[in-house]
Amino acid sequence: MSDYELIKSEIAEELEAGSFTVKQRSFIKEYLKCPKGSEAARRAGYSIKCAHQQAYENLRKPKIKEIIDRGLAAQTRAVCIKAGIIGPDEDLPEMYS
Repeated sequence: MSDYELIKSEIAEELEAGSFTVKQRSFIKEYLKCPKGSEAARRAGYSIKCAHQQAYENLRKPKIKEIIDRGLAAQTRAVCIKAGIIGPDEDLPEMYS
């Protein structure tokens, strides 16, 4: 299982349980693949003209921001484990948090 698939499975339940629209769910998934707001919004199905604004608005919503932050933290953790910076049972050093 790839790092992305592992992270995706960690937040998948929360995405489905949360009160997100289809586009918001897609935006979150796309943002975790490519953390560029406008690009993630375009890939999620928002129009090219309003992608920047939609990304800005989505990233300011607390529920969306929280799940994205947790997904990014999980990605950082996976990379640090793979690089040997930390072990599977260790917490991230403060400089990576």
